[in-house]
Amino acid sequence: MKILILGGTRFIGVALTKLLLSQGHEVVLLNRGNNPPPVPGIPTIVCDRTQPQALTAALSQESFDVIFDNNGRELEDTKPLVELFQGRIRHFVYVSSAGVYQASETLPHFEGDATDPKSRHKGKLHTESYLHNAYQEQGFPYTALRPVYIYGPGNYNDVEAWFLTALPRIVLFLSLGMANLLPRWGMSLTWRRQWWQFWAIPKRSGKFTTFPICAMSPTKALLRLALRQWVRMLTN
Repeated sequence: MKILILGGTRFIGVALTKLLLSQGHEVVLLNRGNNPPPVPGIPTIVCDRTQPQALTAALSQESFDVIFDNNGRELEDTKPLVELFQGRIRHFVYVSSAGVYQASETLPHFEGDATDPKSRHKGKLHTESYLHNAYQEQGFPYTALRPVYIYGPGNYNDVEAWFLTALPRIVLFLSLGMANLLPRWGMSLTWRRQWWQFWAIPKRSGKFTTFPICAMSPTKALLRLALRQWVRMLTN
């Protein structure tokens, strides 16, 4: 398969790129060229995706079986891709966010839960709606993924440190049986194994998928992070 990854040079994009290459797929990256590719020699299209005309010009002569849109934030970022590849792509995987859900004291979230049109991720919510309409009206094959907090190697958002700083308060939540109020975690190396499979599942077209917890409960995730931090402190 020939696969385009929007981004691909940081965090989850790096993990996904390496996984797809290891499976023998032909991978092409599209990004602004600010960071080196995760694998030397991988084809890269240098383009600012927030410029619709530039994006269309950069991809007008290209063809792909699958596209992973890892970093689209606003509808205008993704709409040109749908218009350009309608009718000539096997699957489009859009990485949204669990942040589109309405705030709730009951966790984890599920796909049928209410969304928040005023959330800071409203651009992703608008994009999901556009993709769903494209699927219903034109059969555009897509899946929208709503991951939670992601941690792991190469994370440029230091969410691990933030939660470790708050560890005493988190332990209090756990001791009071209020673990359901804590944010959910997902390991980047586990996300990549799940995400790449969605282009191969036709029945997932036109669907939203939420990953409430990945591989471990919040308690185990926090304890593992704490142990890792303590070991690092002891060995430095």
